[in-house]
Amino acid sequence: MDNRATSVGGAGALQLSPMSLNHELADIFRTMAAVFEIKGESIFKAIAFSKVSRILNDMTFDIRKAYDDGTLAQIEGIGASSRKVIEDYLKNGRSADFEEVSTSVPAGLLPMLEIPGLGPKTIALLWKERGVTNVEELVKAIDEGKLDGLKGIGAKKIDSIKQGIALRAQAKGRVGIVEALPIGDSLVERVRALKGIKQAEVAGSLRRRKETIGDVDIVAAIDGKVDPSEISAEFVKFPEVQHILGQGTSKASVLTAGGLQVDLRLVPEENFGAALLYFTGSKDHNVRIRSRALDRGMTLSEWGLYDLAKYEKAEKKTAEAPKLKPVASKTEADIYKALGLAYVEPEMREDRGEVALAEANKLPKLITLADIRGDLHTHTTASDGIASIEEMAAAAVALGYKFLAITDHSKSQVIANGLTAERLLKHIAAIRKADGKVKGIKLLAGCEVDILVDGRLDFEEAVLKELDIVVASPHVSLKQESGKATDRLKRAIDTRYVNIIGHPTGRLINSREGLPLDLAQLFPLAAKNGTAMEINAGYPRLDLNEINARAAIEAGVTLSINTDAHSTVGFGEMIYGINVARRAGVMVSHVLNCMSFTDVMTFIEKKR
Repeated sequence: MDNRATSVGGAGALQLSPMSLNHELADIFRTMAAVFEIKGESIFKAIAFSKVSRILNDMTFDIRKAYDDGTLAQIEGIGASSRKVIEDYLKNGRSADFEEVSTSVPAGLLPMLEIPGLGPKTIALLWKERGVTNVEELVKAIDEGKLDGLKGIGAKKIDSIKQGIALRAQAKGRVGIVEALPIGDSLVERVRALKGIKQAEVAGSLRRRKETIGDVDIVAAIDGKVDPSEISAEFVKFPEVQHILGQGTSKASVLTAGGLQVDLRLVPEENFGAALLYFTGSKDHNVRIRSRALDRGMTLSEWGLYDLAKYEKAEKKTAEAPKLKPVASKTEADIYKALGLAYVEPEMREDRGEVALAEANKLPKLITLADIRGDLHTHTTASDGIASIEEMAAAAVALGYKFLAITDHSKSQVIANGLTAERLLKHIAAIRKADGKVKGIKLLAGCEVDILVDGRLDFEEAVLKELDIVVASPHVSLKQESGKATDRLKRAIDTRYVNIIGHPTGRLINSREGLPLDLAQLFPLAAKNGTAMEINAGYPRLDLNEINARAAIEAGVTLSINTDAHSTVGFGEMIYGINVARRAGVMVSHVLNCMSFTDVMTFIEKKR
């Protein structure tokens, strides 16, 4: 973290964008909260600093502006001690309080927080009882059996830690789509503005909207009158670029300040569609359609679709299109059409049967962001959100939503300020009151109720029946044996007042695998009794994932795509849930919150 601190100011330092600065500070507060837990200090201080971290992450404005305007003290949730850290960091490029806290534990303990399933309390135990101070010592301690007999660290826990270490290693070099997509979109816009660029698009796994991204590919069509080396030279000067890996007439490769590799490929305009198709992938999809081309006496490459016999005789040079007129090359649609296929949306290009569907003209009409009519899983200041009911409602109205469910946490989520039954009933009244005040939208009084270890819910039915909608979610004991975990969710699905199962597995991408559910048992049950299963659009959840979401709709399950927003900014993550749904082949007819408000209420009432 010391390196981060020095990156904010000083001669020759990398200047952070406003949102990067907010995220830098969010990381500092998250780390400080973890250190307090490791040291066994006040849980309330840890909770407070965790909340400040979330506030900073969710801000839509530059925290420096609030500092310059003298309005830091007006930001709800940021107290005096937190303001001191922020002010010190903005003024000096470092925080003395942070340095004091972070150096109060061995430096190697902080990277251990990156290991999935290894929280501050376990790290504290390993440190204090076995002297483990870094990841390397942890691996050695496991290999030598030094954790055997340690209270609270049984064989299953040790296996879980091993898996977490492996996941951490696997995740290195890949970033989440929430980080990669804004970078890719920003760079594409810059490329499009360059002289001589006719069109440009993101390609690769980012265009297919995979949940994690190894690197970013951009394909650009150039005007034949422009020297492509001049375009490469301009590209490597972009402010996001930290290091140049390569630069030529057809390709330039760079590393961004965050360590993400970006490859720009320059092609003639007439070959743009073929190049975009090729570099979008996936590899398996490309193999499938290349095989189809060969079956029809053609060959497909990054330059175009060609008659095979003529291609074999044509003059060919490295990094140049063959001296031959293609059957199709300018657009992807032209190539698919020439192969006797309907156009396949990028998200579906994974060789999961999409080519056969394209041949039969039976591809699904995929859901879009514009199809969403409301969000059925959101939080406010009543639990751990940072916006009021009215603020969340106003933001939903601005998005054109027709309905919004307020679903704050139930009592078991103590760290999230979960609602007791008494507080929940008062909260229901507040939601109903706001529903009468905020025009243009219907507000549903709901709750995200914990599914307890045995499948019981956090509230009795007498409380649940007072709600308009219930989202039931697993938050704890996420390493149950498969049979118990499946039975646990079965019981929740069978509960008459449960309308949606929120983030069903509880997984976190590259961090936590979640419950090992037998979804083949759960999906038919959910379809039969009218319980929707959620695609949680919040990163790093995206749960259900694309594979499970596809299995759900095949079983006749109704899906609900929700943000789990804890702020008005959180609504913006809906697109990531849409990405998952599109990769799963989801259509409007499969999704609860694409329905009218009347139909949503009919869906709810039918189960009750």
